[in-house]
Amino acid sequence: MFVYGTLLRGLARAQLLRDARLLGLAWIPGRLFDLGAWPGLRHGPGRVIGELYEVDTPTLARIDRIEDYDPRDPQRSLYLRERLPVQPLSGAPAHPAFTYVFTREPDPETWIRHGDYRRHLLERQAGPQPVVAYGANLSRERIERRIGPVGARTGGILPGFELRFEKHAVTRDAVVANLRFSASGAACRAALCRLNREQLEAMDRFEGTPGEYLRIGLPFRPDRRRGLCLAHAWIAHPARVTAGLPVREEYLAHLRGGYAEFGWPDDPIAQALRILQTSRGYR
Repeated sequence: MFVYGTLLRGLARAQLLRDARLLGLAWIPGRLFDLGAWPGLRHGPGRVIGELYEVDTPTLARIDRIEDYDPRDPQRSLYLRERLPVQPLSGAPAHPAFTYVFTREPDPETWIRHGDYRRHLLERQAGPQPVVAYGANLSRERIERRIGPVGARTGGILPGFELRFEKHAVTRDAVVANLRFSASGAACRAALCRLNREQLEAMDRFEGTPGEYLRIGLPFRPDRRRGLCLAHAWIAHPARVTAGLPVREEYLAHLRGGYAEFGWPDDPIAQALRILQTSRGYR
């Protein structure tokens, strides 16, 4: 099942999927609309970002009721459960999955153009925006050279992800950092800062959003604090996920320097390099 609204991790109804198996991030064709307290998917050009789950029959029935979908009376249902093609952000082949399509015609002004509900919730908030870095932008010197002062930063983790070197670099035959979903309970080290709107837009330009990296909202857990918060993160476009290419030493120096700034051991970097070496020549 593909979910794109309040069932997403970090949002109001995520606990309904506590017994389901999370399979990772994905997108689905269509358009996303803000319906007030929740979003709705409609058929049309575009893509909608969400999460893919493996759910059992009782969970599916509970969600049907929540989404006001009655398989015996679809004409009166607020949403229809349909099987649509889903593209995992890992770059794996697309495959069908259930999702819920809104049956009414929404106000065109409520269209969420980038298709990511968690990002939309962040952008509705006034003031500086929370942003996480997990790659070379952990280096203060590197990120401030790009967008100016970023102020205080908070270390933490992105639950459910691991560091990988699998994003094809823009200008060279090399790879740079990406987030890879892991079902093993892993977490990727990351740092949160707050950027003004101009800095956020500048980061999009540096990251090549949306053709190179997608900017999406993800749950972040700060160190020594309970609970999750949402933050903007950049994850590779599926078409830019690759293997068999090296990572440049200059890039690694920025990444290692960033880990050192936070006092983190560089074991995740070493692990990502080992995985990179085993992938060389296989894709």
